[in-house]
Formats: sequence, structure tokens, C-alpha cells
Amino acid sequence: MIHVLDTLQLGRPGIIAATALETDQGIALFDTGPESTFDNIAAELARIGARSEEMRHVFLSHIHFDHAGAAWRFAELGATVYVHPRGARHLIDPAKLVESATRIFGDDMQQLWGRISPVPKDRIQVLEDRDIVRVGGIEIRAIATPGHASHHHVYHWDDTVFGGDIAGVRLGSGPPIPPFVPPELHVESWHESLEKIEGLQPARLYLPHFGLVAGSVSTHLEAVDARVRDWAAWFRDRLCRGEDEAQLIPAFAAHEASELRAGGATADGVADYEAADPSYMAVTAAARYWSKYHPKEIGGHAAH
Repeated sequence: MIHVLDTLQLGRPGIIAATALETDQGIALFDTGPESTFDNIAAELARIGARSEEMRHVFLSHIHFDHAGAAWRFAELGATVYVHPRGARHLIDPAKLVESATRIFGDDMQQLWGRISPVPKDRIQVLEDRDIVRVGGIEIRAIATPGHASHHHVYHWDDTVFGGDIAGVRLGSGPPIPPFVPPELHVESWHESLEKIEGLQPARLYLPHFGLVAGSVSTHLEAVDARVRDWAAWFRDRLCRGEDEAQLIPAFAAHEASELRAGGATADGVADYEAADPSYMAVTAAARYWSKYHPKEIGGHAAH
């Protein structure tokens, strides 16, 4: 059985989830949520008859704090933390990660993410692309899926995929969107990663933002793929015109909100998307992507 565990970050339901897979050797947890919500996840585990102290397998899609911030708490209790090789060093020494996040979130760091501490090296197991971990009778395969972050894995078992952020954000009645965040957005890799997931032909797809995808997985993935392309082009065209960050931030917020409403999101739902995936982060991410990988296509312009 698979359970979606709501972190209730900042008291808001349906924004950030961890996913728990029952096995005959206990629970395997996919992502942990931030450390600020550890007690909420512990309560969610208790609800399904498990205890955080008994957790032995924690699989991280990537190391952003909304997905991996509480990993050190589970490691402290004896769990093995599975992670992409590029992410492992930042779990062992999170100083650079904290510095980078502080530039973005400033004084909100503590409230949003809680305490950030190292994961002991002996509690980390690095997984390469296609590596398999057997938990009880279930084989869990890590699949390298960059695009959102270079250190991103999805996890595949049976007919199920835990999609991390590469598989999109889909909240409530709203449509799927791709979370563009700095500094590692790479559009071509994102398309390739979605093709990898599609090739697995999963019947079920679980998202950290948020839960089990209703309806066709293939349709969902196609929608994410199309929006990666469309958003990248939207930014390219405006960067070509020389628009700067001060112009792009409100313009993209309005553009995204319009698309969300057209896709079925309510006014409260648009606010939830903004909480899960702040639109302003896409501006920095896209400007960096175009100026680094395709500077000629934007005429040498970059948002400042």
C-alpha cells in the first residue's frame, strides 16, 4: 500500500507531501518534507501505524529543502538516506546549500525549512542511474532525471513512479506545471527526463506537490512537457526584447496565474501553487538558462 503524507507546511494542506510505501520490511519513505514539518510527518506515519524511529529507508528525489530538509532527522534515528551522487556532498555538508537558499528566502529560512543539519556520511547511500535497492520483496530503481536539478532521481517500482519535481506540480483542481527554479534549470534535459518516465509506462505517478496523479499518467506528462517548452519560449521572447527582472517577475506571475485559472485552479488554488513553486524563481532560472546555454537566441540579453 502507498500513502501520501501531508507535511502541512505553514499549516497549509495539499502543498508538500512525502510518500510512504509499505513493504514486508517496514516503510520506505520517498522525500521527507522540510525539517520544520518533521513532527507533522511523524504524526502522519503514526496515523498509518508506523513510527519515525523505525524508518530505515529514505529515498530523496533531490536535495532541495522542501524535499530533503528533514533527511538528517531520519538519519539520526537510524535510516539510510538514498540520494543522487551530486546531492550526497551537500547532505554531508549543507553549508553551500544553506547559503544559496538564504539568498533566495532570507529571513523566512527558519519558518519555511526549520533547522538544517548534516547527514552523517555513514547514513548515506549514493545511487547511480538504474541502481536498484531491494526493500523486502520490492525492487526500487533510481532513475537519473535532470532538468529541474542536476541531482534529481525518480524512483520506479512495479507499475509506480515517484516523480519528484521533474514530473511536475499539480495541486487540487489545477493543471500540471513544471517548477522552474535556479540554478540548474535545463530545458533539453527536462524533455529527455520526461521521455524516460513515459518509457516506464507507469500506471501510477506520485508527486511531492501533490500526491497521486488523477487520470492518465501519459496525459499528465505530456502536459508538463508542453509547458516546459512553452514557458521556455515565453522567457526567450521577452529576454530578446531586453526585459529585465523587474519587468519579468510580475509579468510571469500574471502569465502563470492566467494559465492556472484556465486549467481549472481556483483563486485559492493559484495561491497554493505560488506557495509550492514561487513564480519569481522561474525568472532567475530561465534567464540563467538562456544566457548560459543559448545566449545567441536572446541576443546577448539577460535579466538583471
